[in-house]
Amino acid sequence: MAIECYFISGSPFAWRALLGLSLKRLDYKAIELHGSKGDTQTPEYLAMNPRGKVPVLKDGDVTICESLAILAYLDRKYPDTPLFGANAEEGSLIWQRTLEIEGYLTPAFVGLVRPVLFNQVDGNEETINEGIAKAKEELARYDGWLEGQSFLTGDSVSAADITLYPALAMVSRLAASLNNDKLDLSFLPLAERYTALASWMTRIEALEGFDETYPPHWRTQKAAE
Repeated sequence: MAIECYFISGSPFAWRALLGLSLKRLDYKAIELHGSKGDTQTPEYLAMNPRGKVPVLKDGDVTICESLAILAYLDRKYPDTPLFGANAEEGSLIWQRTLEIEGYLTPAFVGLVRPVLFNQVDGNEETINEGIAKAKEELARYDGWLEGQSFLTGDSVSAADITLYPALAMVSRLAASLNNDKLDLSFLPLAERYTALASWMTRIEALEGFDETYPPHWRTQKAAE
């Protein structure tokens, strides 16, 4: 039976899980849900994840929520193409950087993403800019991590890379569409301020299996442009 991964198009957390599955070249079925239709609040879905969030991964009798837990499970269950390194030293660095991204950049990005998604930017520029300032500090740090290497923890893609990429892709997409001169959007385009990160994103996009994880509604909008 193929692994099932429940996702919402554009969710960076679900995208992590899809990238993990694709990079490991596992046979899986991606099941798209729509929050606007209440798909994550049905009794059937809440039985899998009582929090009503994505992603959820089902592998036979095993059901897992939370994106990092899913990546950790996949790495232990299917060790080929490791996401958390080949030894303790590699694993500790990958976990360290993954948790830095999750603990510092993700909260900073939330301060920008939520107002945009809920049309609450006007009047909240000061708070949004505070989050952007913290995000810029983190991005500068990650840009430095890439000095002399192809990926965030070395020359092989890891869980740290697929934790950062979806969040950065989503925020870059949202921020590029904003037209508010009170917002500090000087971190865009990335190629002008964070050249190593911009090149790294191109390398991620060239990975085998990346294309099949690309958010469906982004693909549709891109084709219509």
